Amino acid sequence: MSHLFALFLVTSIANIVTPGLGVAIIVLMAAEYGWRKMFWGSLGIAVGIAVLFTIALSGVGVVIAASPALFALIKLAGALYIFFMAWQTWRKPVVNFGHLEDAHAAEGAKPDLGRGLFWKCVVISLTNPQPIVFGVSVLPQFIDPAKPYVEQAALMIVVYSAIVFVAMELYAMAASRARVFLAKGRGPLIMKRVSAAVFVLIGLAVLYSTVSGLLATQ
Repeated sequence: MSHLFALFLVTSIANIVTPGLGVAIIVLMAAEYGWRKMFWGSLGIAVGIAVLFTIALSGVGVVIAASPALFALIKLAGALYIFFMAWQTWRKPVVNFGHLEDAHAAEGAKPDLGRGLFWKCVVISLTNPQPIVFGVSVLPQFIDPAKPYVEQAALMIVVYSAIVFVAMELYAMAASRARVFLAKGRGPLIMKRVSAAVFVLIGLAVLYSTVSGLLATQ
């Protein structure tokens, strides 16, 4: 293992385990659906990251990062989608989990749930501009100019995405334990309202960073 790749691993792990948009989404979904179903959500986050890193390391990411208007448009799309998720969460009926075993059985009766979570998390990743910034500004520092570029870039994308998947699953396992405490009384209603509120806060944070970035370029 070269020293550059070792530095890449350390930097990647530190960046991934730091809670961000992906972690927040996975935690909220895992508290509702359980960590088993969030296998597909975690995979969706990882696939979205792989696509963004491919864009970033192919040179397109440099163009996006250099264009404040285009960059702001991507972030705005992400904020709007998160607000849409908040609205969906708020208006959907309260789920009475009952016993945890009954909740797992109900999940198994929804064959399209995993696929829906996968694509939802892919979209969330694709509308999150942070990975593009990381891919454009940080990843190239770990490229050894004496070795083939494509092979190194592909390896970093695969390794980073795999670490993302494992980290998201660990967060999902931890968050799903909250279902035990939220399965009785007003727990389901509280979880629904808290989830919607957190989505709104995340959307506002993305919107604020978008406006701040645009004002900074004026």
